[in-house]
Amino acid sequence: MKRLGDILYIMDKLLIVRAERTLEQSVFRGDQTVVTRKMKKIGKINEVFGPVNAPYISIKIFNNINASEVKGLKKERAYLQ
Repeated sequence: MKRLGDILYIMDKLLIVRAERTLEQSVFRGDQTVVTRKMKKIGKINEVFGPVNAPYISIKIFNNINASEVKGLKKERAYLQ
């Protein structure tokens, strides 16, 4: 399990994460599963954007995650499974 970064924003069915500076660009592949520190699967990587040295990552939230759970994810740390 690799630390992906902190969840900064929640928009509809997307989470925006600021990637950890220690992550290598080769780690980011589309459709990788993203989990919380409690190993709950929350979504998949949708897109990587922004500056190369500090990219942002959009995560498409799984449909089985309800709205109250999504709100609780802000400022949580996300991990790659």
